[in-house]
Formats: sequence, C-alpha cells, structure tokens
Amino acid sequence: MSFSLIPAAYAAEAAPAGGDMSMMIVLVMCMLAVYFFVMRPNSKKRKEMQKLLDGLSVGDEVLTNGGIAGRISKLPENKEYVLISVADGIIIQMKRNYIVAVLPKGTLVATGAESK
Repeated sequence: MSFSLIPAAYAAEAAPAGGDMSMMIVLVMCMLAVYFFVMRPNSKKRKEMQKLLDGLSVGDEVLTNGGIAGRISKLPENKEYVLISVADGIIIQMKRNYIVAVLPKGTLVATGAESK
C-alpha cells in the first residue's frame, strides 16, 4: 500500500504549460525598464558633462564639485588638470572632472567674490 500526501492529479495540474515563457517576458520587461530608467539617462548626463569639460577655455567662470567658484587662468597641455584663480594672486590646480558647471560671465563680480 502506497501512501502519498499529494495525489498525482494535483501535482500534474500545479505546473502551468506556459509558465516559462511568461517568466521570460517579465524578465525582458524588467531589463528594458532598467535600461530606459537608469542606464540611458546616465549615459546622456555623462555625454553632456564631457561636452562641458571639452568646451572649457581660459577666462571661463566655473563652479567646482566642492563649491569653489573661480576663473580658469590656464589649461595645461595634459588635459587632466586646470588652473583656477579663486582670488587675486591665489591660483589652485585641480582635476578637470571636478568642474560641475560653467557660470555665466560676470557671476563672480556680481556676487562680490572677485574685485576688478
């Protein structure tokens, strides 16, 4: 005499026929959602930032990641660093990728950060 907790008829009904395909569809939809909501916006932001950094020139007023505002005084040939004048006679050297924004001309004078 064989005793089973789950009758064979119930075990056969439990596995749906198209379960694997529906799981694949859900997985593909999740991957598409991650691409459109995470990866694509980050790629656009990175391209915009690279365009900003490539367009820097001497005399541009910039804002750094640490909140320092200054004027670019020199762009060395190595393209990795930039010299920024933050006050009269004070020039700092920092990595180019720490610049987060180019300020409109006259911002430093208007805020009183620089005297002419």
